Amino acid sequence: MDFEKTTIKVGILTISDTRTSSKSSIDSFDSSGHNLIKLINDLNVIESAKVVQYDCVIDDFDQIQAKMSEWCSERKVDVLLSTGGTGFSSRDVTPEATLGLVQKLTPGISQAIMNESLKLTPMAMLSRAVSGIYEKTLIINLPGSTKASKECLYVVASAIPHAVSLIKDEKEISNQFHKQIDFTANNKSKIPESVTKIACRHRESQFPKISMKSALNILKEHAILQYTENNKIKYPTVSIFSTGDELQSIEDSCNSCIRDTNSVMIKQILEQDHYKGQVFNFGIVRDNWDDVCKHFEEAFNNADIIVTSGGVSMGEKDLIKHVLKEHFKSQIHFGRVNMKPGMPTTFVTLFFKEKKKYVFCLPGNPVSAGVCTHLFLLPYLRSVSGKQTIVHSLKAKLTHSINGLDIRPEYRRALLKYENGELYVSCLTDYQQSSRLMSFVGSNCLLHLPSSSKEANIKSSTIMDVTLIKSIENTYIAPILKEMNLCIEIFKKQTISNNIKKEQPHFSCINDVLHLMTENIFVSKTENIPTDLAMGYVLYSPVNSSENLPPFPASIKDGYAIKYINKGDWSQKSNIFNVVQVSVAGTDPACQKEIQEGECARISTGAPLPPGANCVVQVEDTSIVSKSSDEKVELTIAILKEPKLFENIRSIGSDISVGQRLLDQKTVLGPFEIALLRSVGCENVEVYKCPSIHIIPYNNNSAYAISHKLKNMLDLADFKGNIFSHSLCKNLTKFSEFFESVFDYDDVIIICGNIYEFCNVFESHTHISNNTRKISFGFGKIYHNEKKEVFLHINTCDSDSIYNCVHLFILPFLRFTTGRKNIISSIKTKCNMTSYYLPSDKFEKAELVYENGDFNVTCFTMNRLSCIVNMPSSVDEINVKSKEEEKTELDAIVTENSDSYFIYY
Repeated sequence: MDFEKTTIKVGILTISDTRTSSKSSIDSFDSSGHNLIKLINDLNVIESAKVVQYDCVIDDFDQIQAKMSEWCSERKVDVLLSTGGTGFSSRDVTPEATLGLVQKLTPGISQAIMNESLKLTPMAMLSRAVSGIYEKTLIINLPGSTKASKECLYVVASAIPHAVSLIKDEKEISNQFHKQIDFTANNKSKIPESVTKIACRHRESQFPKISMKSALNILKEHAILQYTENNKIKYPTVSIFSTGDELQSIEDSCNSCIRDTNSVMIKQILEQDHYKGQVFNFGIVRDNWDDVCKHFEEAFNNADIIVTSGGVSMGEKDLIKHVLKEHFKSQIHFGRVNMKPGMPTTFVTLFFKEKKKYVFCLPGNPVSAGVCTHLFLLPYLRSVSGKQTIVHSLKAKLTHSINGLDIRPEYRRALLKYENGELYVSCLTDYQQSSRLMSFVGSNCLLHLPSSSKEANIKSSTIMDVTLIKSIENTYIAPILKEMNLCIEIFKKQTISNNIKKEQPHFSCINDVLHLMTENIFVSKTENIPTDLAMGYVLYSPVNSSENLPPFPASIKDGYAIKYINKGDWSQKSNIFNVVQVSVAGTDPACQKEIQEGECARISTGAPLPPGANCVVQVEDTSIVSKSSDEKVELTIAILKEPKLFENIRSIGSDISVGQRLLDQKTVLGPFEIALLRSVGCENVEVYKCPSIHIIPYNNNSAYAISHKLKNMLDLADFKGNIFSHSLCKNLTKFSEFFESVFDYDDVIIICGNIYEFCNVFESHTHISNNTRKISFGFGKIYHNEKKEVFLHINTCDSDSIYNCVHLFILPFLRFTTGRKNIISSIKTKCNMTSYYLPSDKFEKAELVYENGDFNVTCFTMNRLSCIVNMPSSVDEINVKSKEEEKTELDAIVTENSDSYFIYY
């Protein structure tokens, strides 16, 4: 606010026994005090304010009061902000020193700080900070931590100028303050000249290019756990929207338009990660100042975190940063990150209606948006959800050498495989342009590549860091799946005599049982469903593209499209070009004029290339020679660097061409696959249908207990079909009623309890058992009144047996019915526990974690069950290895994914 008054003088007083103003020691450096100085002097958090006094004093009542009295009595400061000494420790006496000095208390300021702080952390109630007026100086106690003092200052910053004017009895200034508030409330924000006058725009970004590490540290500072009144974690609400005049929804699209893939993709990435907060998709926002402001306000009214894609680069339609900074007076913590793809990624915080909002502004290119969602947004949401592991990072062996690294650190889409106890990573293609969603097909991780300034190339077999974005592809088959230790009994109904014939029992392995189940009792069904609802389903038939992407030659950069003629005499002085037209994303290619020699068109990323143009020069390599009298239009520009033919151009069909295979059969549809299908207008897909499951407890209450445990396990397994848990069925008559009224031809029935009364309705029945492995399971077909159904059977109340049967047989069978390639995943694990801690049972539930480059079994506990371990027959070997400080290798079946890995099945 532009008041006609002198600068507000601020004093920062740090109170601590351990901090000093010297930067010679990181441990003792006063980071809180210096951060407050930066916020006020550099970022103008308090309007018209400047820090003129700064000091550090120890936690001593007399010293604190003496320093406060000196600054206030001698009118050295208008506002005194203390930081530190507000807690419960016997040394924390800042509030007492302040209360002994002030002549008026200002409880509203203290209450406002407390109210907002409690929204961020319940620990705020342990602060005793006070505020008041001494002489003509406003004194406010702030917490001692850098993060907390910053947050508290933001709460009261906007009210401080008015408070100072009232204390100093500056009535005219106070009236100006109220007029300014009324004007801001009733008028639209002023659009900056860099938006209204394109010729005034910056040629280079005003935001420093910070490292990924610095960006993540900034996010970490703002990842604050919040709690409900019941002391449960409060999950922030998220709103997502895409920006761009060129975007169309899949319903309203045509062959020559660009479809919105990002808003749906980002929302589905959050769903795939099991984020528990509410997520809203606001769709598409046009590149118009008022529209962007309006949609942001609507999003701020409904959500805590806002995620945008597009509009963050330097084109004339890139308004996001301008709107957030100018209209909402937000703080942009970073506006560029030294990475590829995703350099313009931006993180912003602001207060809207006295509530703090967090904004993630992602690039518009779909690959960049997807990569940055995984690298920035997901770790942040995991952190505010209370998860310990917020980045799914693993180490893997590179299968090939990589040359031609980029100057920026790159996150390349790659395939991570688990084979014989080791993780291997390989890049599927070198063509990984940020507009090309095809680079995600077949990928499940981001391979971290260093800058070319650090390494020239990377050799094969180098151990690399990867970040998981999908499940690990698993090709390892553990010996446990091939052990011939299961007793199989087969019962079949004889069609003539209607008797049940029992074959001679034989022994087999888990693999053979799964083969019998999948080959003999089930025929896969298919269905057509809307593409946007297909996440988690498996594609039944291949999909080819019916369109070219892009549908026209398009620019890769913000800059100028020119007709370049190489005459061998390039000279910067003679290469002046007249700006004759503008091409932005959404421009109709049919309306463009042909570019002649010496002419250029100002062009935005993704915009169609005008006829006659054969290269695009990025805006950083140009300068303005002349502009219109109102400075709105660039008339002529100079090109500072010799261009190259076809530079920064995407040709027609360079991303996707007509007839190109997009996805193969049995592809699991995730956020990136669905975004790819949406990009070419595919509204419906044929997928494997998920059968409905009916769980029927039969005969007694024991069976009901089994069904309850079974239902809970299947719910946790994220099976996409409907699961129905029926009431206890006490006789065959009731079961016949179920058959007639409930079951469809696509159902799977799971019977819990004694089934031998059903012999007359069995077409076939196979029973599998192994006492030492705690397995008791059956499957077959039921035939009743010309209706056939697949059935599975469990007849044990033992929790371990139910757990084993579900994960070794039922879930693999259900995965097969829905088209999954791998239906069971096994891995090699390491265990460093002595026999004293090991369970005696052969088949044991355990906790599986990824740490120090290995999968490890850390304990055998009921707290976290994530695998079934094949225990060795003897503990002697374990004891010997433990003495030699070696880890015992164990086979395991993965039953649940952890915070650090996903196993594909």
